[in-house]
Amino acid sequence: MARKSRKQNATMSEQVVKCSNSYSVALYARISVENEKKRESDSIGNQIQMLRDFVSEDPDMTVFDIYCDDDISGTDFVRPEFARMMNDIRDGKVNCIVVKDLSRLGRNGIETGEYIEMVFPFMQVRFIAITDRFDTKTSQADIGIQLKNLINERYARDISGKICSAMRTMQKQGKFVGGRAPYGYLRDPNDKHRLIPDPEAAPVVHELFEMIANGHTLHYAAVTMNGKGIPSPGRHNYDLGLVKSDKFKNSLWYQQTVRRILLDKTYLGWLIGGKSRSDFQISGEKGSKPVPEDDWIITKGAHEPIVEESLFYKVQEYFTETQKARGFAAKYQCKSRQASIFKGHLRCGECGKAMFLRAKKNHGKKTWWYYCTLHENYNASYCPKKSVKKEDLEATVLRLIQTQMKLFTDAQELIRTLNKRSISKRRFKIYQEQIQETKKKIENYSKMKADLYSDYAIGDLSKTEYLQRIGVYAEKADNLQIFLKELEKEAEKYAPEYRGSEKWLQMIEKYSDRNELDEDMIDAFIEEIILFNDGHYEVTFAFHDEMEAVLLQASMRKKEAERYAR
Repeated sequence: MARKSRKQNATMSEQVVKCSNSYSVALYARISVENEKKRESDSIGNQIQMLRDFVSEDPDMTVFDIYCDDDISGTDFVRPEFARMMNDIRDGKVNCIVVKDLSRLGRNGIETGEYIEMVFPFMQVRFIAITDRFDTKTSQADIGIQLKNLINERYARDISGKICSAMRTMQKQGKFVGGRAPYGYLRDPNDKHRLIPDPEAAPVVHELFEMIANGHTLHYAAVTMNGKGIPSPGRHNYDLGLVKSDKFKNSLWYQQTVRRILLDKTYLGWLIGGKSRSDFQISGEKGSKPVPEDDWIITKGAHEPIVEESLFYKVQEYFTETQKARGFAAKYQCKSRQASIFKGHLRCGECGKAMFLRAKKNHGKKTWWYYCTLHENYNASYCPKKSVKKEDLEATVLRLIQTQMKLFTDAQELIRTLNKRSISKRRFKIYQEQIQETKKKIENYSKMKADLYSDYAIGDLSKTEYLQRIGVYAEKADNLQIFLKELEKEAEKYAPEYRGSEKWLQMIEKYSDRNELDEDMIDAFIEEIILFNDGHYEVTFAFHDEMEAVLLQASMRKKEAERYAR
């Protein structure tokens, strides 16, 4: 009778789920660090954003919670956040799981298939893998969907190859296939593959060529255009509605903008295509790779030129002479040049641009300064931030790094000292005993699950009996796994050799004796430095969350010790 009752309850539950149009959704994300490139492209943050966007498009879905197993292998299901999600499912809080793809759920084919084909359906839980286009509401819970994915990927590669081939054919025919017309041109309204001069921007292009041909510099040309109030290419496209981002709304002319225009042979009436190619159809890797110049597809007379050849090539002589001058400067002055150790980390707080290192002479004495490009190359109307002396900035940052290292080591030493007390030793011993006991229980449940599957495979258990029992074992194992993680965290707080953060320990071991700042040290400790015109700095340290956790732990332990001492 008991089985009949459960069957009736399951049927009633199934009817309720089918009738309900609302889903309480668990967003599950997982990543194991296989390599840095993969981690960056498939980060927890990127996964969660994709899941949020997916759910936001379905009015019947509401996010209950987010579950993230970071740096956790998918080869088994012993994961703290996965276990917490399963507990919420058992408590009736969640009836839908959304993941990025099947591999986020797991890479163990047997166990992953078991969850998709048996566990989730039994628990009346809808399962969705977004990029695999798999949804148990509309698809059969068959792990063979991965074979379909392989076919779909092959199809995508085939389509990619056909598109690339069609574009190369059009390029050879002298047709424009770019996404947006170059500055100075518009797409012909009667033929989208043909360019026509833009009556507003084409004269500006011609004026730029004339400026340089008449002996002016790129800097002069950029400042002149801004002084006249002529919209930059970015602003021009924004005004035409070709770009939507507000960052182009007030964009200005810069030397790089002018240089890019003056080197472009499109203004001779040429179309140059095939500068890059995609190998997606061959390797499956997205993105494009540069093509040697000899293999470019060049069509002369493809559209009306804006600049005559004599003027164009006169301007090219300017670049040739400039390059030669730079070559001589590099030959004779290279020893006086220095590279910025803050490359990629230092920004101006006023305009957001990167800051660079350069030398200045005052009464014959050379000094080095970090400067904002806009302020230095243009004027204060572009950016008010002035330069900062190299020695001052580097001394300040070195002092900040040394302070951070001392904060960490002091906090670590305080906790280690407190852990030598008898009460801390007793707590640590108790935690270690509980950890060993919990591990044994988890191992026992894993063996019991394996034995249960064997009984089911040979027919000693029905599918219903198997699912019921394995659900009980899985729930207990999941609860124990969560408990184990908490035990290990608590035990670490009372460990005789308390470590706190492996990352900070490694950095301190490597750099604690350094008295001079270098690029390697900056890369290790610093995420970003922002300098403001009023003289204050904002420094973001790498692994700052781990540092804050150690400092908080030291503060709490100190208060705890003072409380017991009263």
